[in-house]
Amino acid sequence: MMRTKPRGLRVKTVLVSVFTALTLVGCSSIPTSSPVGHIEDDSGDAGANNARIPDGPEPGDSPSDIVRGFLRAGAGAGNNFSVARSFLTEGEAQKWSPQESVSVLPNGTDLDSLNVGTTSDQKTMSISPPVVGLVDSSGVYNSTEPGTRSTMEFSLRQENGEWRISSAPDGLLISQTDFQTIFLNYSLQFFTSDYSYLVPDSRWFLRSSSTPTVLMNELLSGPAPYLSGAVITSIPDGAKLSDSDSNVVTIENGVANVALGPQNPAPSDREKGLIRQQIATTLQVIPSISAIDLSIGGQTVPASLQPKTDTSVQVDGPPVVLADDHLSRVSGTTVAKVENSPNLKKAKASDPAVSLDDSLYVYLADDGKQLMRLKSDAVDATPILKGKKLVRPSIDRFNTTWTGEAENKGELKAVGRDGKSSTVAADFLNGRQLIDIEVSRDGTRIALLSRHKGEPDRVDVVGIPRDKAGNPAGHVSETPIEVGANFHEIKDVSWAGATSLVALAAGEGESAQPFRIGVTGPAEQLGEVSDGSRIAGGVDGRSILVTGADGALYSYNSNAWQKLVDVEAKDPSYPG
Repeated sequence: MMRTKPRGLRVKTVLVSVFTALTLVGCSSIPTSSPVGHIEDDSGDAGANNARIPDGPEPGDSPSDIVRGFLRAGAGAGNNFSVARSFLTEGEAQKWSPQESVSVLPNGTDLDSLNVGTTSDQKTMSISPPVVGLVDSSGVYNSTEPGTRSTMEFSLRQENGEWRISSAPDGLLISQTDFQTIFLNYSLQFFTSDYSYLVPDSRWFLRSSSTPTVLMNELLSGPAPYLSGAVITSIPDGAKLSDSDSNVVTIENGVANVALGPQNPAPSDREKGLIRQQIATTLQVIPSISAIDLSIGGQTVPASLQPKTDTSVQVDGPPVVLADDHLSRVSGTTVAKVENSPNLKKAKASDPAVSLDDSLYVYLADDGKQLMRLKSDAVDATPILKGKKLVRPSIDRFNTTWTGEAENKGELKAVGRDGKSSTVAADFLNGRQLIDIEVSRDGTRIALLSRHKGEPDRVDVVGIPRDKAGNPAGHVSETPIEVGANFHEIKDVSWAGATSLVALAAGEGESAQPFRIGVTGPAEQLGEVSDGSRIAGGVDGRSILVTGADGALYSYNSNAWQKLVDVEAKDPSYPG
């Protein structure tokens, strides 16, 4: 049964472009609605003890001091944000919901540097800080476009002779450093349409002793909107934690006790095993959990029913490149020609790709007007698709090749192993210039790099609905998530593991450099490579190649880039 959350972000802050920014420069709020408790020493999380203990209000603090102190205190989650609540009136402290959303400040932005707009009676204050990321109440991280600001307003009054906030926006506003200290990235687990693999749905939640309960409630609620129709949950609609255990996940001696209420109709043994698989794989990333004890309607679900489902697709073959006018494979520090590769000197070839099982190669020819395919046991390459200007192809685990027209009308092309092509609608691409297509190795998601004149480049990640045989439906999900929106230019992108991409990206006026970007998460620069033109990531997120405009090939190892000597190649791509 496929289930998704409602479309759109549940974020109560108001976003405005810098070009229409208010005259006030200020701050935003940090939100979340999922229950998150204080960080305890026995939470099993080594990072929990690094949480900041903020200062509370001081006697005689001005309204501005109170507002700034309240925002700073958002970095202290202890005792249900008790320090932050101490800046609020008694009534507001009971109503304020710190976890409705989280707004993340850019690096180098300090709360004290933000201007606070104040009315003459000092009873209303406004602040509108720059924001690089927003986390909604379900833990989904969305990066924001350059220049995004989050606006919030406060009402204040005196209580017992001291200024306190009587009305505050729900949520939190914190720095990137604080965000990655008190929040942690977790993955809810769902299945591919054929139940062959588990697919991670990346979320961000507080490091907390109640995190297992938060994860379970979100897992029961279903996948994020961008995965709509692309993944399957084995958990029936309406399933809830059992009232008999106070609706929480308890942990005893490393065993997480999960009690679900009765289900009608009762699940079969196979269905029970799949439910157990999702829950166990989701929860056992928490250090304090080594096993789970699951019951449904009071009946224990034994571990023997749990299937062995892979959590990632293995990539065994080396990357493919174009070198010396042939399809070639990179092995260590050398490049070797594919045995049956034709000479491509006159073909105007580019953008090779290879299937996960090494049985198929594809590439563009005639300056992108033809998509060619070479089977590993064939002598000649054959054309399988023609177009005006096709973009870099990608082969999924079903050996379907994906491409599309650069001048896009909201359509992608999928060519099956049998050579039959189909059109897959992607309406949000209509009128944009498509640059690159990259299918995730589990086949559930597709990353689409596109641009439009006068706008920052954009990477949309969206789910691919399929039937049980793996054939794509006639459309992708209608709710893509934008990845790496903070950048102005994105030259190239590639999957680098199940939850992240690598990209050659840059801010406005900067030169493109390699970054790792979470599908729902912040970006991390991976050193510097001069004049990089293409990037390719392996399944583990560490095997990364970059080619320069001059044909130089760089490999990322031990957090450093190494140039492969005496090698010239272009357009690298790992299998899948």
